[in-house]
Amino acid sequence: MQPSNIKIKEKKGIKKMAKVKIGKEEYTIPRLNNKDIKKMERYRVEKKLDSLDFDTYILIYTIQKANPDFKMTIDEFDEAADAGEINEIREKINDNSGLAKYIEKTKSKNLTPGIGKV
Repeated sequence: MQPSNIKIKEKKGIKKMAKVKIGKEEYTIPRLNNKDIKKMERYRVEKKLDSLDFDTYILIYTIQKANPDFKMTIDEFDEAADAGEINEIREKINDNSGLAKYIEKTKSKNLTPGIGKV
């Protein structure tokens, strides 16, 4: 439940959730919140992921949030989508999940483009 003193503005231009296609399946892209960012950062540290694997993990995590039956490891995801698809998926996820704005803020504060300090 959302505290009464916090107001979340509805994003202009985002009326329905975007979808990405991986193979023959289509998946919904949800908005992420600060709790999601923290979970992803803890996972990165715990698993000692390099930047490429962490980038893939962000995509997987975001897709799984709205699609609980989506089950892929980082290696499976890397094999399932070609480089062109990965870029398209990344753009849709960054734009529609809210990550694009977060990434810009972290870049301006000398943090990594994903999450956390360099």
